[in-house]
Amino acid sequence: MMFNLMILVGLIFALLGYKKAWYPSWAFLFNILISVYISIMAVPQIVDNIPDIRKYLGDFSYAAGMFTAAVVIFAVTHFLTVRFLISGYRASFPKLFNIAGAAVLGFFAGLILAGFLLFLVTILPLEDCPAAEYLTKIDQTSTEPGIVVRHSCNVIHSLSFHAYTVGVDRQISKIRDDWRGPEIKPEPADPNSDPNSIEVINKFVVEANESEFRRK
Repeated sequence: MMFNLMILVGLIFALLGYKKAWYPSWAFLFNILISVYISIMAVPQIVDNIPDIRKYLGDFSYAAGMFTAAVVIFAVTHFLTVRFLISGYRASFPKLFNIAGAAVLGFFAGLILAGFLLFLVTILPLEDCPAAEYLTKIDQTSTEPGIVVRHSCNVIHSLSFHAYTVGVDRQISKIRDDWRGPEIKPEPADPNSDPNSIEVINKFVVEANESEFRRK
């Protein structure tokens, strides 16, 4: 089901890219790649090092953090791209390349965007969220979104002159394994705090007997 959703979104973005030119479509795709890469590679470590995020967001911490980071990064990079590149420079390409290339780039942009969002769905505690009950129909064990995210991050990872992609693979595994966070065991209740507990009753009986013994 997730694979079909990603293909559908990719086709929609391909149609949108077809109406654009190659240069804006390339900029849009590149900004999505940058946003996904930074959010995947940085946010989990930030969450792990700031306990208050886990305290307030719980098991939503990874997904909420990565989504927020990706949106902010994309907004900033795309604004800068449009402001200083697309609006300032015009690239001329053959018409067929301009149209077909823009559609292909749009397809991959939609595929990556859908894969990233569905990957976040797979690390959401849907069983604890009645408002998102309809999302439980999506198979959370699906690996297709993770594959799309991994390949997308590997593209930027290779451009950053890292010789190996083990860092991306390790990070994806970390996210899948640690998104729920460590289990916090509740502190044992103080038996003396419950007036009906056996310990409190026994203590009261002992004190009463000692008091009676002193009177005698």
